[in-house]
Amino acid sequence: MGFDWLTLIKELPELVLNLGGLVKNNRALKDQLIRELKLNLKAFETAQKGKSINYDKLLSLLKNEQIQIARKQRFAFNTIKSGEVTLKHIHNDRNKKYVGKTCAWLFKNIDEKIEDLRIQQQYHGSLSQIENSNIALQFSNLLYKLKLLADFIVD
Repeated sequence: MGFDWLTLIKELPELVLNLGGLVKNNRALKDQLIRELKLNLKAFETAQKGKSINYDKLLSLLKNEQIQIARKQRFAFNTIKSGEVTLKHIHNDRNKKYVGKTCAWLFKNIDEKIEDLRIQQQYHGSLSQIENSNIALQFSNLLYKLKLLADFIVD
């Protein structure tokens, strides 16, 4: 009986690995996604403090790495907030079209929009050199989606 506990040591590495996976893939990833959302909102706040907005610099501040990691791991974004966006989450009429969307849809759409802006920047060299695309409106739409996601999660 004195040494029976030693047999448990063989199970510990697998147990620790499983616990590490829970922390890595669930709570830690949720925290990183929410952190990334907050930092993106702060990037817009920082850009707004100047006399004019440099969209290239603003884009360089926007992050979507955690969303991409979560997507690769098939993370269930709805574990951050379940349900759908309702009118009570909408604080601006332009977001009414997102009623019925989920947390997962918002995260994925934000990720795709940031990537789309990066592709435009890479192709044209600078977002300010694009003539036939309303970059200001694209950033505005992105900001409103970020804010809607934050309002939805907080509620």
